[in-house]
Amino acid sequence: MASLPYALQLYTVRDHMEKDPRGTLKKVKAAGYDFVEVAGTAGLSTEEFRAALEEAGLTPVSAHIGIEQVQKNVDGVISMCRTLGIKFAVVPWASAETKDKVLENARILDAAGAALRAAGIRLCYHNHAHEFAQFDGVYALDLLYSSTSPQNLAAQLDTFWVAYGKADPVAVIKKYAQRCPLLHVKDMAPEGTKPIFANLGQGTMNWKPIFDAARAAGVEWYIVEQDECPGDSLESARIGADFMRKQ
Repeated sequence: MASLPYALQLYTVRDHMEKDPRGTLKKVKAAGYDFVEVAGTAGLSTEEFRAALEEAGLTPVSAHIGIEQVQKNVDGVISMCRTLGIKFAVVPWASAETKDKVLENARILDAAGAALRAAGIRLCYHNHAHEFAQFDGVYALDLLYSSTSPQNLAAQLDTFWVAYGKADPVAVIKKYAQRCPLLHVKDMAPEGTKPIFANLGQGTMNWKPIFDAARAAGVEWYIVEQDECPGDSLESARIGADFMRKQ
């Protein structure tokens, strides 16, 4: 079976990126990645970061960008994406403490997504667990997506956080078929273990049905991310790449 198209979310190795971004990018390449998802530029300008990626032999496919940026500086986001050569911008967090807040965020993301779409960039939203709070029996995540156009806002579903929010990753992937171009893959440690994240393929997540559903749903990129690592983050990244090559 051919390997799924996978990338590393550079947030995974942020401790190394903070100290030596250029050297870390080369180590990410050596760990088994050709593609990455960007999370900031580690103190470099966008142009310098692009050059560092090129020098390391890495291609960025997407970038995490705060909701404030897409709301207040969408032109800057477009410029950054064009400089990096990416077609996916991802908002990695938005509050969901009330129904009104979710609807407000939906309006912000729908407008930003329309502007980005006009520039050839697709806006996605990355969930955590808090979007599985319910308002009138509806998940906040579902309210967000039902209040935005699929053309303007796509999903970057995070399998770990879906499961942590007590929802079924397979069911959620199926629900957002053709609206989920990016899937975050991360594993869950056994209950009571800290950190709560396991190295990919070494935890409790049942990956075969998840990957089967993702293939059927039209997922384009599988992005390895580990919020916390049990040991060295570059070693966790290497283990993740090894696992993804076998899928």
